[in-house]
Order: sequence, then structure tokens, then C-alpha cells
Amino acid sequence: MTEKLYYLDAYLGEFTCKVVNLYSDEQYIYVETDRTAFFPEGGGQTSDRGWLNGAYVENVQLEDGKILHFVENNEDNVKKLQNSTILQGKIDMKKRFSDMQQHSGEHIFSGIVNKLYGYNNVGFHLGSEIVTLDFDGVLNESDICKVESLVNEAVWKNLEIRVLYPTDEELKSISYRSKIEIEGQVRIVEIDGVDTCACCAPHVKRTGEIGIVEVVNYEKYKGGTRVSILCGERALKDIRHKLNENKKVSVITKAKQSETALAVERLMKEKERLEFDLVGANREILMSKTQGISEDKRIIIFDKKLTGKLLTEFTEAVKDKASEFAACFCGENGLYRYCIASRTADLPSLAKELNGAFNGKGGGRGEMIQGSLCADEEKLRNFLNNIRL
Repeated sequence: MTEKLYYLDAYLGEFTCKVVNLYSDEQYIYVETDRTAFFPEGGGQTSDRGWLNGAYVENVQLEDGKILHFVENNEDNVKKLQNSTILQGKIDMKKRFSDMQQHSGEHIFSGIVNKLYGYNNVGFHLGSEIVTLDFDGVLNESDICKVESLVNEAVWKNLEIRVLYPTDEELKSISYRSKIEIEGQVRIVEIDGVDTCACCAPHVKRTGEIGIVEVVNYEKYKGGTRVSILCGERALKDIRHKLNENKKVSVITKAKQSETALAVERLMKEKERLEFDLVGANREILMSKTQGISEDKRIIIFDKKLTGKLLTEFTEAVKDKASEFAACFCGENGLYRYCIASRTADLPSLAKELNGAFNGKGGGRGEMIQGSLCADEEKLRNFLNNIRL
């Protein structure tokens, strides 16, 4: 059984330990020690990272009470580890502290949701980029804003975060949250007036160390709500990035930073109007172009202006000028949308052969087929001019 130093001091960054067992496979050296400050993966949280005798520990797992440190199996790391019975451990405290900020922030968020709405946190993942919380009830925008405000108020109160190890008898009188059934000693993390929860992970000492909690996103998920949050430095970086992006939009739109949404909305409406006018102009140009197309056995046309509905409208307009079929294409760089019309040809069969030859998708019934494919213009023309109907 490995002694868990991270329970004695969550801020312990360096320690010494004895090697209990060391073995390897092609990928890793597995190091078991008598004690460790490395938190192993568990409770929805990734493991600590750091170094043992200078060898980088990239993963830590708890197996049957034994904590195994995963070190890449290479010649340099073998030299660092195999000839020492006493190892010097060093935790990546930047990651550790960030993880503690995220996890402590999650406890406050989940505790407040539970108190206000009675919903339980039924899923938690603390990843390298985002923290997700899954609740078994629906939260709307107003609920999320309310919870976010109350969470940050609890952070700013700088409340003490206590860790308790109650006896079985004491545990009977404690009301606490827990996502799983727990065997053996229950470890309780308590934030006065905010949350009481069974948890195996390290936490900050006081809520003020969390700094700020930001709700990044929320969505309906499995009948409940999935909330994505960031805490502390992660939240600061995310907010700073969004402010910088908003500043760029402000410069582009020549609007105040507080009015960029209105400016973008005006630009989108203007874009839609111009696109509508452009489609109308292209329709007139293309339809006048049909007058100059001579009757032929097979009519094959490539034109970038045949966007949206114009592709089918133009194909329909030239269909009767082709005794076999009219095929129109819109696109560039070998990627095309197509529309083929005919009153006499077996178009479903044509679509099957065309899609098969050029990795295309599409089809249709009656006198018109539509789809998309990938090929160059010369090969398409050659295929359509020579295919047997």
C-alpha cells in the first residue's frame, strides 16, 4: 500500500521515496514506491505529471492500493531509475495547482446546483482544456447565470476548504454528495455553507485561490444538462482570448467593443441583401446565356455562377436543347455539384456510373438527377461524351 503524500499536503512539490518494485514493457517503465506525492488518475481527473530522478512521469495509476508511475522506456530513463533505491520526486506544480483550482471550482458549482435545484452531478471530467459537469436536470440560461454568480461570490468569500475523515458512526450524521458507492474510509471535502462531497482529489486550501469561475458553454445532454467551465488561470486565459478576438472584430467593423454584435448583425444583413441581388443578376445573365446555346446531342456546361438553385434552373432551361441529356456543373479545384436533365435517357443508371467513376454522391428520379463528385473538367467531359446510354 503506497503512502499518499498528496493527502497530507496538496502543495507538496518535492519528496523522496524508496523503490518497492520496478518493471517494464516495450513502452513504459513502471515504478512503484513506498510513498508518493503524485495524484493518480481518478474521480474524473487526470493524474499528476512530474519527475522521478529527472525521468519524466507522464501518467500515474492506482492499482490494488499500489500507485504506479509510468515513465517512457528508454536508455536514459533506465539509467536514472534502475541504479537508485531512493528516488527524488518532483511534481509539475503548475498543472497540480490548475487541477486543484478546476476541481475545487467544480465542487462549488455542483454544490450550488444541488442546493438550488436538487440536481445531482452524475458525470465529471477534468481535461487539459475544459472541465465538464453533467447534471440530471435541465438548466436554462437564467439558471446558469444565477449559479455562475453565486459560485464566484463563494470564491470571493475565501472560504476554507476542509478535508474530513469521519468514522462510520460520524458519517451517518453527515449529508454529502457522492456519485459512486464508496468502500472503506470515506474522504469528505467540505466548503462551509456551499458543498459537502466525497472526493479523492487534492484541493486548494481556500476558495479565494480559485480566482474566478467561468461558464464556457452549456447544452442539453441525456435528458439533463452538460456544463463546461474553466477556473483560475485557465478562465483568465480564455476570457483574455475572447476579449482580444472581440477587439479585432471592433476594429474590422469600426464599432465599439460593447456593440460588436450589433455591428456584425448589420453586416450579415447587408451580406444577405447583396447575395440576393447577386443571385438575381446571375440568373438574368445565365438565362440570357441559354439563348446562345445551340441544340446538340449532349450539352455539357461548367460555370461557377451556377450556385444554389441556379444550377437546377439553368439545367432545366437547356434540357430541351439536348436530344440525349444536358449536364451542368458548378465548382472549382475538381470539386463539383452537378445536375443532369433528360426526357429520354436512363438517368438513374447514368448517376450510378458517374458516381462510381468519380467517387460521387447523388441521384434522383424522373427527368433530373443531382449530386456532387470529384474530378477534373477534361475527364468529366470525356466520360460524358463517350458513355453509352
